[in-house]
Parts: sequence; C-alpha cells; structure tokens
Amino acid sequence: MKNIKYYAFPSTAKEAVALLLNKKYKAMALAGGTLVAKTLPDTVETYLDIRNVPIKGIKLQGGNLVIGAGATFDEIDRSKLCRGWAGGVISAAAAKCSSQLIRNMATIGGNIARPHSFNIFPVVLLGLDAKVRLAVRSGAKLTDLPGLYAANLGLRPGLDCLITEIIIPAKTKKWRCEFIKLAKTESSWESYIKLFFSLEKKGKAVQSRICVGALSPKPFRALSTEAAIAAGAAPEACAAAFAAELEAARAGDYRSAAASSLLRRFLEAVK
Repeated sequence: MKNIKYYAFPSTAKEAVALLLNKKYKAMALAGGTLVAKTLPDTVETYLDIRNVPIKGIKLQGGNLVIGAGATFDEIDRSKLCRGWAGGVISAAAAKCSSQLIRNMATIGGNIARPHSFNIFPVVLLGLDAKVRLAVRSGAKLTDLPGLYAANLGLRPGLDCLITEIIIPAKTKKWRCEFIKLAKTESSWESYIKLFFSLEKKGKAVQSRICVGALSPKPFRALSTEAAIAAGAAPEACAAAFAAELEAARAGDYRSAAASSLLRRFLEAVK
C-alpha cells in the first residue's frame, strides 16, 4: 500500500472507467477491498474506491435476475429475489463465503473480477449461464463467464474496465440446483472442491449443469457427466463418469470420491 499516491471516489461507472484509462493515475478499482493487501500490484498508484458508483441493486429486468456488481455477499444472501431463484442456490452460495464480517464487505463483482480457485461465485454463475456486463471506453460490453476470463477479451476488470452487472437468464429461475463447498469449516475461504449441480426436465429431455471449482483458478463444466445425465444413465453411472472426469483433472482420490458421491445423492433426490 506504500505505492498509493492518490484516492479517487467516482460517482458513475463512466467516470470510473475514464480514471482507469487515464495512464497518469495508474488506477485500480476496488469495492469491498477484502483482498486488497494481497491483490494490489506495486504498479498501482491510485486507489479507485467505487463504493459510490450506483451498481449495487438486485432487480428483475426482462424476466432476468440482475445483480449489481457492488452487491455484497450479505445483501445477496438476504435478497428475496435471490432466495427465490433456482431454489435459492445464489443466496446459499453467498452464505458460505468466509465470515460474516467478510460477507458484509465482499462484493460479487470483486469475487469474479479475477480468477481464483477459492472464489465462490464463478462456479455458480457458470452453472447458471450468467452474463457479465462491463463498462468500457465505448460504453458497455456483454460477455459470458468463460469469456470474462478469456485472453481474447482484451480487458482487465478493475484496471481498464468495470464490472457493473451480472445477468442470470430467466430460464434458470425454476432449475433444481445445489451448491456445495467442501472445506475444513463453512467459514473457510480455502476449500477442497466447490460443486454446482442443476437439473431441468422438459418432457423426456433432461438438461443439467455439473460445474467444478477450486481445482484451478477457472471453474469448468463436467461435460461428459452432463452427457451421461442427458442420455438417461443411472445415478451410479453418472457418478462414475464424474469421478473419471475429476481424476483426469487431477482432483485426487478424496475429492473424486466425495464429489461423485454428492452428485449421486443429488440425482437420486431430484429424479
């Protein structure tokens, strides 16, 4: 923090982006700042405090659930809209993020801005097919979660653009979902594995999302397992397919066994 020369308090996303793009200031945007001591590069000279930027609301828009990037974990946990969406999985995930003190400060935008193995929301938002809206020089840009972390995006949230909204599509509202964090304690930030399961049946068709976090900075979908579920395989066979995918991802015996067992339990509960 000794490298910080200036503090700035923009009141709009446009103003914040202008400051980020002004090379004179070498700014970085921060909201909750819960990991500021670990993530603030030595090259940053301006602490861009975005707490006054109006990006905190949680609302319905065009049938979609829109969560402002500045919404804290506690606000998401307590939100009636989030608790009523996809079986309350979004609120349930927010409630599993570290201590109450951290949940009062940490924001969803900050949690997804840069990939990290132990962040809560990337695996959940991947499973819910979420889109991320960015404030950029030209106005706004929309991307899906994998696109946010793709090299060809050409943008660095918090350094040359600003995450303003997370958009969760209306189609996911009634999905049967579950979020599981395997860790030493529920309040531990570090975890052995994070899992997101969802299942939606339409007639004979079955659509699922099986997503894995904590094994690498970016979450991933277990596509072979999803294909087994879509083909109508028994829960035991789906669990075996999941264990094989996790072993290929070098999850280790404990994680593979525990995660596949949890998937089998989920599938048996929703069939």
